[in-house]
Amino acid sequence: MSVYETLGGPNNFSALIVLALAALGSSEQLPTVPDKELSIAGIALDADEASVLRTLGQPVRVTDTGDFLNIQLDYPGLTIWLGEGRRVGEILSTSPEHCTPGGICPGMAFSQVQAMYGPPSVATREDGQFMEYFPMSDFPCWLQLAVADGVVKSVRAECQP
Repeated sequence: MSVYETLGGPNNFSALIVLALAALGSSEQLPTVPDKELSIAGIALDADEASVLRTLGQPVRVTDTGDFLNIQLDYPGLTIWLGEGRRVGEILSTSPEHCTPGGICPGMAFSQVQAMYGPPSVATREDGQFMEYFPMSDFPCWLQLAVADGVVKSVRAECQP
């Protein structure tokens, strides 16, 4: 079963969109990016572990987290979490060497991201405040940027478990 199926397919995603729209206010649109932007360093969400290893080689560390996304693959400046079926459920880049296909990278000015995709949805989560963009399709995931002093500190593609 893919991460998309695990999340309940389009029905759960529709509920997430409704909640996000309510949080933004009825007159605003969800900020979107092309679906391909939900991949980092050539790795797409829902890719299998073999694809990750073919693209990036062996990680410097593999950890069993005991969480929903139970396998963590660590590379310099890049962390990938695998879930059910050993498929990619989350990707985090903290290195300017690991970017989205459109060129969103840690270290770039956030104003460049806004010039490409417009203003983000600002989300306050348990581990901080993030700038978020949603895919143009009904894929139940999003692109999350940590920004400090106008600079992108990390780029994360993730899904809601």
